[in-house]
Amino acid sequence: MEHIENHNLMKIGIVVDDIEEAARHYAELFGIEMPKIRVPDPDRVPQHTESGYTWYRGKFIRGQVKLANLQMGPVTVELLEAYDEPGPWNEFKQLQGQGVHFITFTVPGFEQHIDFVESKGYPLTHKGEYGSGRYSYFDTIAKLGVTLGLQELGKPLNTPVMPQAGGEPA
Repeated sequence: MEHIENHNLMKIGIVVDDIEEAARHYAELFGIEMPKIRVPDPDRVPQHTESGYTWYRGKFIRGQVKLANLQMGPVTVELLEAYDEPGPWNEFKQLQGQGVHFITFTVPGFEQHIDFVESKGYPLTHKGEYGSGRYSYFDTIAKLGVTLGLQELGKPLNTPVMPQAGGEPA
C-alpha cells in the first residue's frame, strides 16, 4: 500500500459542551430537522466481542458518548458530547475544549490501512467496532491539525478483539 485508498471525506466529528444546544443551533442555522440525539444506556455492560468493542490507548473502555448526526450533503457532521470518563472525546475536550476533533474517510481493507498509517508514524489511539462497521483514530493532531479517522462500513468478518498490554476487557 502506498497511500490511503480513498480521498472522499465522509464525516467531521465536533466535540461540543451541550449536544442539545449545539444540535438546535445547527438545525436552526441550516433550516434542517433537529437530529435525533443518541444517548447510551448507562446500564449497558460492554461485552468486547467480535461484533462490538471499543479500545482506547491500550485498554478496553465503555466508549460512551452522546451523539447526533447531521447529514450535510455527502458529509456527516457528527456532534459528540463527551462523558467524564476515559475516551478520545473526553481527552479532546479536556485538552482543546469544543471544536473539530476528527475527520474520517471510508476505506476498504481496514486492518491494512491501520498498518499503513502506523507505518507513516501515526500511532493508533482508538479503535471500535459496532456490528455494521468499524472505525479508528490516529495520533495526528501535531502534524495534520486534526485527528485522522478511518472507517470501514459493512459487516466485518471475524474481527479479532485486540488484547493489548494492560488491555483487559472493561
